[in-house]
Amino acid sequence: VGGCNIHNDDERFHHEAAYFFGDVTSKSDPDTFIQMGSQLMQQYEKLNAEKETPIPLIVNTDGWVKGFGYEILSAIIGAINPGHVVQILGNTKAKSFDMSSHVLLPSECIGSNGKGMQQRHVHVIQSYDGGTFAEYDDGNKSRRMSENSGYAESATGTLLATASDHRTHRLCAYFVGGYEKMTSLHSRIDSEIEPVSFHKGKGLIDANSIIGWTLASMLPYAVPFQSVRLFAPSGLLDSTFEMGCTWNVAGHLASNDVLDSLNGAIVGLCRNQFERNNPHAEFNSEIGAPILPCVGLGIIRSIDRNRRIFYILTPVNSKLLEGVKCFVGGNIGLPLECVFRGTKSDSFPYLTCSHAMTNPGIGADKMKSRNHSGRQNR
Repeated sequence: VGGCNIHNDDERFHHEAAYFFGDVTSKSDPDTFIQMGSQLMQQYEKLNAEKETPIPLIVNTDGWVKGFGYEILSAIIGAINPGHVVQILGNTKAKSFDMSSHVLLPSECIGSNGKGMQQRHVHVIQSYDGGTFAEYDDGNKSRRMSENSGYAESATGTLLATASDHRTHRLCAYFVGGYEKMTSLHSRIDSEIEPVSFHKGKGLIDANSIIGWTLASMLPYAVPFQSVRLFAPSGLLDSTFEMGCTWNVAGHLASNDVLDSLNGAIVGLCRNQFERNNPHAEFNSEIGAPILPCVGLGIIRSIDRNRRIFYILTPVNSKLLEGVKCFVGGNIGLPLECVFRGTKSDSFPYLTCSHAMTNPGIGADKMKSRNHSGRQNR
């Protein structure tokens, strides 16, 4: 709820409440996803009650609208109880879905608890693609073709940047301190004049590894092991039952496996609410992301196991970091642009991958014997 926390004293950049889900899809833990949404809604209602003028609320849901995804969407709508729902229909049958069951007419605005509910309208609009407005813009066709000359082409038309490309763009901008700061960064080499940019067809373009060099030159926060509690990524919890304590474990008591899973990873910087009266803190105890107030994201740049210190990179305002007592792991991959410093770097960056991978990928699975297959005769 609100903007993201970055190095700025301007209150416009501070969010009122947030939780770290630790994944890019609600499919990984639907119950926690719905519970976090419900808790944020309660905090919004509490904040709204303190204001003389109602605060408008816009909820952006994900694009998973089929099968179980539709059930999650319905649960979120039920928890938020919006007055208006904007439904964006795709151009194919797979991207179309029915929301008529969520319309609430005046005669239906009484909830199961006997309390009144607001009337709800569903507004259906068509999603935009390159051909949607072609009939209204034939006069500018040549100009559009010139602007899109760098786009990749396929049998179905122009290929735009994917959701993953946009996510990489947002994460990189976040960790360097914002979009404006990222676009103003320049290479240390005078001959390398190309800045960081985002192309609608190619995604983030950082030919000179400016983002990686910028993050590598940042001064990290040094956090002693005993100062924080650790929550391993949910994938690690699923695959290693014999590891012992991996959820809400003191930093100085964490196993090497837990430390390895967090090294070089994006983590949620959270406050510890277990010591207070927080009935939702143990909602999914031992199985996934805890429901804890999150002030922002950080990168565990490295771990000094001899001195027992975490080195953290984060754009969060230092005043907000004073209350951080937990590092919550997730399955959000650190973009390569954040760590790769080009061919002039002295070493390749340390990388991590999700422990919840179900598909090992090409060349990553164990070798299998082919002795049973006979040699073909030529």
